[in-house]
Amino acid sequence: MNFLAAIVAAVVVGTWNGRWFPSGRAEHRANPAVEEATVSAAAEMLRGALAKIDPGGTNEVILCLNEIRGPVSASNLIARIGRRNLAIAAITRYRRRDRFDMQQDVIATTLPVASAGWSRWKNMRELTPPRGYAFAAVVLNPATTADVYAVHLKSNYGANTDAKRELNRQKRARAVEQLVERARRGREARPVIVAGDLNADRWRKEFSEERIFDIFEQAGFTNTLSLLPADGRGTYPSRKWGDSALDYVMIRGFNVLGTPLIAANDGLSDHFAVFVTIEQRQTETTKRWN
Repeated sequence: MNFLAAIVAAVVVGTWNGRWFPSGRAEHRANPAVEEATVSAAAEMLRGALAKIDPGGTNEVILCLNEIRGPVSASNLIARIGRRNLAIAAITRYRRRDRFDMQQDVIATTLPVASAGWSRWKNMRELTPPRGYAFAAVVLNPATTADVYAVHLKSNYGANTDAKRELNRQKRARAVEQLVERARRGREARPVIVAGDLNADRWRKEFSEERIFDIFEQAGFTNTLSLLPADGRGTYPSRKWGDSALDYVMIRGFNVLGTPLIAANDGLSDHFAVFVTIEQRQTETTKRWN
């Protein structure tokens, strides 16, 4: 794509945790036929959600995916979505003992990419968060580059004591503090997108001591999920405990167009996908290009 033509009117941002995609299992691979069917079904789900939020197929796309096994699985999924120019911009390479982890984070986009990469969180000893982030600087127009981060924060799995739950809260907060600091250093004017599984619910009582949402808000981010009604924000369904809002698209320097979309997936994952259409907030510089 010609950079001079990349004057973007709107961008659809989507995030989805694929739950050990495509095997659905932590330690072992599923039967190849099962994985093949999962890839096809997931691509159909994501393609259908994109068609619903962008019926004309004219908007640019950014997808932030969690728990993807690796580059091959990511490439197969992105190719089958069938969106023109949609390609992988960044994928993490977390290691787990003597092998690559099965929970990689991915950014795919139709936009030109100025730079991309990934990183683990800083070592903070017992407070070190797991995993890290995928990163891509995408070109919105000749004057503007936006920073995109795909993240999957520490879960509360196995946190059966107050001390363990507090440790998990601190790990999530340390990760978000690092993101906010990275977005601040020499990039104050850049629009920023942070999307992924934050493993915390802004509105549930059991997450009332969570700090990450205040950190985002104080740094100027908008929580796009807050635009949905309280009974329509659930991205992690549970008949026993009720639905939780765990998957988010946080934005700075953008406005939201329309209403965010939560897409169910017929059991492909324990998480639903989230999609939101955004546009760059206009400045004097960007007005000259539009």
